[in-house]
Amino acid sequence: MLPGDEDDQLYPISEVARCFGLSVATLRYYDELGLLPPAGRRGNVRHYGRRELRRLALIQHLHHGGMLSLADTAAALGERGPDGVLRPPGRAVLTGTIQQIEARMADLQAAQQRLAHLLTCPKNDPVRECTHLCEELDRNVTEALER
Repeated sequence: MLPGDEDDQLYPISEVARCFGLSVATLRYYDELGLLPPAGRRGNVRHYGRRELRRLALIQHLHHGGMLSLADTAAALGERGPDGVLRPPGRAVLTGTIQQIEARMADLQAAQQRLAHLLTCPKNDPVRECTHLCEELDRNVTEALER
């Protein structure tokens, strides 16, 4: 049990949905996928405590932040899906995602350098006249065609 879980206040699903900017149906779906620990119930209403809210915040960071797909988020958070099938280990998913982010960052930095060059190139029409840029673009075209 983590600090703050002792006298755990429970929040109804509708309030949690509103606070996190989600629909109640989305929370129910997450619950069915096993992304959230099972919600407590009072009558027919699901209630969430601190533990569930922390997990939901993590899901939002990973999935809604565009870092992981919902399936990868599920794999990172648990070992078995709702169908009982063993998923890839969470660390492998996270490692793969980190590598994808690093590759995207490298691509964005390369694009930023090209744009900066276009701004600073002394040629009137750098796309057509700059030898350095034309050679780099030719390499990119060749690599794309070889894939």
